[in-house]
Amino acid sequence: MKTLKIFGALALAIITFSGASAQQGALKVELNYTVGLPMGSLSDYVDGNTSWRGGEIVFMYSLSDRASLGLQVGMQDFYKRYPREVIHSSGSDFSAVITNSVNVMPILLKGKYDLAPMGAVRPFVGLGVGGNLVEYRKYYGEFVDSRAKFGFAAQPSVGVHVPFGKSSRAGFHLAAGYNFMPFKYNEIDGLNHAVIKAGLSFPLQQ
Repeated sequence: MKTLKIFGALALAIITFSGASAQQGALKVELNYTVGLPMGSLSDYVDGNTSWRGGEIVFMYSLSDRASLGLQVGMQDFYKRYPREVIHSSGSDFSAVITNSVNVMPILLKGKYDLAPMGAVRPFVGLGVGGNLVEYRKYYGEFVDSRAKFGFAAQPSVGVHVPFGKSSRAGFHLAAGYNFMPFKYNEIDGLNHAVIKAGLSFPLQQ
């Protein structure tokens, strides 16, 4: 919940800033729904559960008809609830339902290059580099072991953009990426995960 509030506040701030500066350049906004596929120790932590709870907001400034640069803010929530089990700790035993939760919020400076700036289907590649706000939580019933950390993040991606019309600057896009997210705490050694994204893009000025 705390991360959702931070994500909303950042998105609102970016929208306000972009709206004020839209007359100074060719700005586009992208709104993406994202699905996270955990890898490595993150997959072990959430028992391979796919995260269906994710999203991105991206603001891109066109440098040319092919290249653009901007800011991407995303969020992905990974979660697994295990059956009740007996925990052995410090010579005493207790029964608890264990719930594992990790929420990541990458904030990335993003570059994008359109491989085919014209046509009905326009492939592109992208790279984002920046930071990642992590919220780790492991619940033992009503007790929780938690940690928050800000670390490095990078995301290469590839996808296609389909404009709504021949001369339309708005359209639909589908992409896949991979999030590199170093993080080490307890049983987790890295929060790397693949991401599939689908969304809409449209200009902030006509």
